[in-house]
Amino acid sequence: MKTDEPTRFVARVAWLIVAVVLASGVAGGIYRGVTNQPDWGDLQSESRYVWEHGHTAPGTAMFGYLPTTTFALWPFTTWLPQPVGVSLFVTSNLAALVVSIWIVWRWWLEKRGAAGAFVWPVLLVCANFQHALQSNQLTAWTLLLCIAGLTLVGRRRDFLGGLVVGLAALLKVMPGLLLVYLLLRRRWRALAGVIVAVVVCDLLPSVACFGWRGAIDEHRAWVRRTAWHSNRRLIEQPLLRVHRHGTNASLAAVLTRWLRAVPDARRQVILYGEPPAEVVAQHQAELEPDEILTLDPMPPRDAPWAEKRVDISWVPRFHVADWSPEVVWSIWATLLVLGFAALGWFTWRRGTTALGDWAPASALWMLAMFWPSPMTRHYYLAWAFPAIVVVWYTLLRTWKEARRRWSPGTILATSALAAWLVGVAGLGSNLLRWYGLHLAVLALLTAATAWALHRARRPS
Repeated sequence: MKTDEPTRFVARVAWLIVAVVLASGVAGGIYRGVTNQPDWGDLQSESRYVWEHGHTAPGTAMFGYLPTTTFALWPFTTWLPQPVGVSLFVTSNLAALVVSIWIVWRWWLEKRGAAGAFVWPVLLVCANFQHALQSNQLTAWTLLLCIAGLTLVGRRRDFLGGLVVGLAALLKVMPGLLLVYLLLRRRWRALAGVIVAVVVCDLLPSVACFGWRGAIDEHRAWVRRTAWHSNRRLIEQPLLRVHRHGTNASLAAVLTRWLRAVPDARRQVILYGEPPAEVVAQHQAELEPDEILTLDPMPPRDAPWAEKRVDISWVPRFHVADWSPEVVWSIWATLLVLGFAALGWFTWRRGTTALGDWAPASALWMLAMFWPSPMTRHYYLAWAFPAIVVVWYTLLRTWKEARRRWSPGTILATSALAAWLVGVAGLGSNLLRWYGLHLAVLALLTAATAWALHRARRPS
């Protein structure tokens, strides 16, 4: 047996594990879809409502999405029978993940080496791919569009790359941060492509579907819903929508859980929409000692206001401080300003750089999408795939230099990859997700990706 045959055998076993994990995600996505479980049930119900009524439902579960997303979902949720639509949607997500893996392998690595080395970062993130598949969300589409768009920009196909990045931002707003990256890189043709994407994929279809006035109303409603789900709202009201988004691991949510006390209540009385003042006063007066009243401005679908009671006894109560919302918001804003100022300076300083620089820089900016978002769900973690690959290959290259094997950078990179594995193991723990385990993992990976970018910019 040749010396490299055992290595090839282990790599093949690893690829087989990746295939099995992805197949289980496909099976889970189809099952959850045909049984109307989240998130397919919400996507189908809300997009069908727009098709049937000509406008978005007032209290839509698709609160953060622009009309482009609804248009993209119609072929799967509205125009086809449910089993067919679900199956094709899950298949499209699988195809998006496979193509994303291929693009990173083909274009993001200067010296790819053997495929046996590439399987390990894919194996690290395949559980996150599985969650993206079975959640029936738009994570896989967004990952592919971000990777493809940034790859085109990196290969000097700026206008087309901007067009694809713009479509990613229209489907899921978080990639809109990549426009800042294109601006700092002075990629003007790519920014022109983004503008064309907004016109062709959002404005014109919205006018065709809703009319001029309806298109304006739809976008105003989106802005209003964005304010209702903002980071400031999360900081001011720690229990707002906790029964729906209890595992949200955004920076604002996690900071609030550590730095603000949660009322010692076991039941939550929620008033949605705009209830009359006398109704609010009556509910406030009738609260039991173990109940808390929460006002949620999101209106119900067919009434000006509605009431709901939920159990919140499961909510963790541990915290290290009980500061005011203003203090917590100031800490959140300061962290973001300092972080993005450093990232912006680091990007602007190099401007339009050579090909060897864009892959780690692009991966770093994809990680940056997590930090300002008021919503970070476990299936979003699939977006970290390019960063994991970049850190892995930078570690391998640096490890070959004997004098750098145990440098601070290699220790950081090894720690980040090990932490990612810990994060995968902790995906089943709501308590760890509540207190931000995966946010800490992302912070470590962000630092390691910045190190990889620094290494890429050094002379050979």
